[in-house]
Amino acid sequence: MPELTNPEPARGTPAPAPVPDADEVEIWRIPLDSWPDPEGYPPELDDILDDAEKERARRGTEPGMRRRFVIAHAASRIILGERLGRAPESVRLIRGRWGKPRLAQDNGPHFSLSHSGELALLALAPRPVGVDVERPRAGLDPARLAERFFPAEESAWVARDGRSAFTRLWTRKEACVKAAGGRLAQGMALPVGRFSGQAAVRDPTGGLPGTWRVQDVPLTGAYAGAVALLGDGPFSVSLRMWYHVPPEQSGSVWNTLGVK
Repeated sequence: MPELTNPEPARGTPAPAPVPDADEVEIWRIPLDSWPDPEGYPPELDDILDDAEKERARRGTEPGMRRRFVIAHAASRIILGERLGRAPESVRLIRGRWGKPRLAQDNGPHFSLSHSGELALLALAPRPVGVDVERPRAGLDPARLAERFFPAEESAWVARDGRSAFTRLWTRKEACVKAAGGRLAQGMALPVGRFSGQAAVRDPTGGLPGTWRVQDVPLTGAYAGAVALLGDGPFSVSLRMWYHVPPEQSGSVWNTLGVK
């Protein structure tokens, strides 16, 4: 059965500093490559998905796409089910105008899911939240894209530091857009380059209404991540881990949050 745990941050990555009197955001790291068959996944996870998710999974034709989708979405349902005290397959989701999912019931947390490569992130928060994870992609021209879409200062940063700077800025912008429930095209010009730690972001054009509080998510390897909450109030981040445990190894421990 799946299991939830709450480990220390990965070696070499700084733990987010606690923020007094702030909303707490849980960020769950979901590894997507822990199954021995590169094209397979734990069969019991398929039954957790709803019909729309199963149909989306069937449309995945690139190598590993179906596996990554099923694990990421099933893990999200398991974590949300724990919060709601419900079986994961009974968690009902509805989607907004631009596709952002939310819980059909009003008494659960806001959440956001993102996956790239072999890693997914799920964020849970008491107010609208967006999370994004990206692995630098070959074949993109980051300097050209930044010059076309980003503010001049950010474009200069990308021209100087290359793909890693582009990916960092991209995740911050997309996290804001997801928190707003909008489209990525609306957030390309958001000024997100002039901060470290946590900062409030606003759209100077007014095209994407709202203020968002944004913070990078510490991740290992080449991955970049960011999380944003609607509103300018500070928040603290709690990093957690989801992983799959075969049924014969799990016993009843998987139902206890934070226990391995």
